[in-house]
Amino acid sequence: MKTDRLDYVDGLRALAALYVTVYHMLLNVNDGLPDGMKRHVLGVFMFGHYAVDVFIVLSGFCLMLPVLRKGGISGGAWSFFKKRAWRILPPYYLAVALSLLLIRFFIGTPGATLWNSSLPVTRAGILSHLLLVQDAFSATNHRINYCLWSISVEWRIYFLFPLMVWGWNRFGPLRTVAAALAASFLLLVPLAYSPLDDSETGVCLHYYGLFALGMLAAGFGHSADPRLAKWRGRLPWAALHPLLFGLAVVSTKAGLSRGFPWQITDIFIALGTLSLLVAAESSGFIRAVLGWKPLVFVGTFSYSFYLLHAPLLEIVWRYFVLPLHLSPFRAFFMLCSFGLPAIIGASYLFFLVCERPFIRRGKPPVVRPAPLEPSLA
Repeated sequence: MKTDRLDYVDGLRALAALYVTVYHMLLNVNDGLPDGMKRHVLGVFMFGHYAVDVFIVLSGFCLMLPVLRKGGISGGAWSFFKKRAWRILPPYYLAVALSLLLIRFFIGTPGATLWNSSLPVTRAGILSHLLLVQDAFSATNHRINYCLWSISVEWRIYFLFPLMVWGWNRFGPLRTVAAALAASFLLLVPLAYSPLDDSETGVCLHYYGLFALGMLAAGFGHSADPRLAKWRGRLPWAALHPLLFGLAVVSTKAGLSRGFPWQITDIFIALGTLSLLVAAESSGFIRAVLGWKPLVFVGTFSYSFYLLHAPLLEIVWRYFVLPLHLSPFRAFFMLCSFGLPAIIGASYLFFLVCERPFIRRGKPPVVRPAPLEPSLA
């Protein structure tokens, strides 16, 4: 087995984290910008929700790689749950605690930014974050730190991962992924009539299907199973991903992302990410772009970056940008040129103290798996 990291995965993680941060920066000044600038210059940054789609697909991709290498989940489902909990939950809870401290001493009063949705702190908000169910209720999904809703969504996906792996081995990859997609989207119908939050920062049941597409991306790119390997050379993967991302943008601008079922536009992003991951295995250009060392570096702590960027952005805005009384465009430039590096630096410090201790030593997050024997796929 080769043990070189898939640098393009870290690079893609970094791009997603950077994109959603710039999106939130833009929301701080969006109302004051000229319409032409918003539409034609900065409009490309107005699809922040799609960065979460990319993270979900990448999660399925990365978790499936060791399964392909070993033919199953090493140590069984219980071992998998414990490893995921140790990896994900300590940094998450520490980010919740730090967000509460920052609210208590620095950013606890309402302002004129997206951070308002994180206030006020309530007992229900704290309890829901401790139980990782804040996404299920509109009254709590943005509280404390408006980005943390997606962590509870992904946490629940982990509990179905062993079932999806079992289906993959029992019924085949394509049938299992198709079933996961169909079930996750069909369940959106009763969800729409339930008291649970079905918004784009709510329960997001369709993310189970997007996660399964990430698993399929790993299969297309790395499995020796002939049912999957035959597709590597049959489709123009490098041409598909810009087309699919473009379809997501066009469908959003056409209003298809508003109203039920708005989740269908996320399929374009997920399929585009799948295509990009498969194309990266054969395209030196894609690997070179996504494997750019500064991007890869940021990607190694993108989880910490994502967890903390919202409160850090509010700190930068209130104490460094707002007092300068800049025009909206200059304020946005200041956020990008000064605020973004500061947020990255602070996130890296959080990573060193609060995340890296919970990463298992001696095992890189992503490795190239040896191809499976067809009988095991």
